[in-house]
Amino acid sequence: MRKYLALLTILSILALAACGKTDNPTEKPVVDNAGVEENSNKTNGGEQSLKLQVLKGDKEAGVTLENSPLYNELEKVIQENPDIGADNDFSVYVVDTYGDDEGNSKLVLLGINRLPVAIKNITFTYTLGSKDHEYVWERQPVEMKEETAGILQPNSALPIVLPITEEQVETLRNLEAGNTVMSIDGFVYDEVK
Repeated sequence: MRKYLALLTILSILALAACGKTDNPTEKPVVDNAGVEENSNKTNGGEQSLKLQVLKGDKEAGVTLENSPLYNELEKVIQENPDIGADNDFSVYVVDTYGDDEGNSKLVLLGINRLPVAIKNITFTYTLGSKDHEYVWERQPVEMKEETAGILQPNSALPIVLPITEEQVETLRNLEAGNTVMSIDGFVYDEVK
């Protein structure tokens, strides 16, 4: 798992942002932009720092930030990078791969809400690959329904866990920072009032 950390660190520098609430697909690829996470959220200023939320389904199963190794690691990522996430937007931050209890590989992302409102029922398609059209995922549907994910508060993040095959892990390993393409398309959510 550690051998992917360097690549995933590079990938995590690239922010994924999707703008507005729309039913029309939006193409917002982030390509070869080291340092895209330029963000005015300051932890010592007037802005709030990022807070990790437990998924509603996990919370109902008794999972807490304290008793889960996955949430502990995600909390460390947020503490080390408190300003991640696109200002006034929703974005995705690549964290790491891991194997579940059944030996299946997963990629962990953080869905980050820097919008000024709470959101729920989030859906989008996620693309991660190279400019040479070799994809880890191409338009992978992602759903964060209120029933399982809960409500994503402003300045908060929830884990997004995607299954990943050995072939996808190999493609991920072979991605180079200057040749990486990531995008969120068709981003739709419900605003909580």
